[in-house]
Amino acid sequence: MRHILFLCLFSTAFFAELGFAKLPVFNSGINAVYGTDDRELITEKSSTQIKKLAGAVALIVSVDVLDIGFFRTTIKASSLKDNLNMCVSENFVTRPSVGGCTGFLVAPDIMATAGHCFQNDEDCATKKIIFDVDSHNQNKNGYVVLSHNVYSCKEIIKAEMIDEHDYALIRLDHASKRMPLKMNKSTNKIADDATVFMIGHPLGLPLILSKSAPVSDNRGVSIFKTALDSFEGNSGSPVFNAKTFEVEGILVNGQEDFVLDSNGECYRNKSYDGAGGEGVSRIGDLLPFIK
Repeated sequence: MRHILFLCLFSTAFFAELGFAKLPVFNSGINAVYGTDDRELITEKSSTQIKKLAGAVALIVSVDVLDIGFFRTTIKASSLKDNLNMCVSENFVTRPSVGGCTGFLVAPDIMATAGHCFQNDEDCATKKIIFDVDSHNQNKNGYVVLSHNVYSCKEIIKAEMIDEHDYALIRLDHASKRMPLKMNKSTNKIADDATVFMIGHPLGLPLILSKSAPVSDNRGVSIFKTALDSFEGNSGSPVFNAKTFEVEGILVNGQEDFVLDSNGECYRNKSYDGAGGEGVSRIGDLLPFIK
């Protein structure tokens, strides 16, 4: 994983060069595909358990990309192909995408995400948290959601982005009736041989499931690594234990996303065959601040 400063500069230059809308958040997760890209959209055909978990997962975007109405709100977005010059054979290239992060409910009025997604009061004032951004709500202009699913940040309860620590807790402007996700509240690390999965908004796409992947490095005090398929926008995504369905951590960083194809005409997802290098901030760091 590159150092955070390098990633910030790379991310800004990369998306600007390709005509992608300015990223409204600082994303340190320049992540990747491990083996075959087996991510899948979360739809009505997804399992009941996955749909239930996805209901507590939100897209975080700048208010600048929203048209907020009384009943409905439009998230303005263009296709992944147009935004990033992605090769047409890559997954999800026709889906609208937008710069952002992912977050998830840990209490009725508290959201967890990566620390680099909410760093200061300006972030709190200029970003919105939106639930139910799925493929069903896609249209030619982006995504249309019910306005009561759009939340604001009332305050940043706690945010850290130093050394291995990269997490934030945000108090929402009002409590949600959605079921918060269950977290691993034990003092034990995740097992070395555990598998995990993730739900989030890679590249500002609709809700996507990244299927089970092994824990690849469990030595860190505040972070562990895994081979989950993840991208910019997955920063802040909940990473679940595949056996317990409890949140083990927050996706915060990873390896490089894209590579030019052999003809230099478009970008492909970069694939890695080795051990996973996607960083997950352990959920235990947040627990003392959730009341």
